[in-house]
Amino acid sequence: MKKNIMPRFKPLDILIIFLVVAGGVFFTVRGAVRKGSRVSVNANGVHYEYSATANGVYKVAGELGETTFEIKDGRVRIIDSPCPNKTCVAQGWHNPLVCLPNKVMITVEGDGGAGAGVEQGGEFDAISE
Repeated sequence: MKKNIMPRFKPLDILIIFLVVAGGVFFTVRGAVRKGSRVSVNANGVHYEYSATANGVYKVAGELGETTFEIKDGRVRIIDSPCPNKTCVAQGWHNPLVCLPNKVMITVEGDGGAGAGVEQGGEFDAISE
């Protein structure tokens, strides 16, 4: 006699699995495109700060040349960079953005809601401690 070792899923099991997967996708996307009040840029050892409400296209000098990035509606993305493989450009509207060959790192900071790490008052939340 052959035993069936495959588990049998009931409708409630499938619903619970779906809700866990949907919640994971939601929180991943929400954290990746978090909006904030300021954009912090470290380029080749030099620190810059921009207002996240100042929509526009900006350039910073990295080790290989200029990295061009766009700030729009509290989000940021790299438009162009002199690095060879352009992985930083392919990241899209993401946080943080990193271009290793050009030594540029861009982060959205401030009142971006949950997961922002350090709050505006400089205090850590329970998760980041």
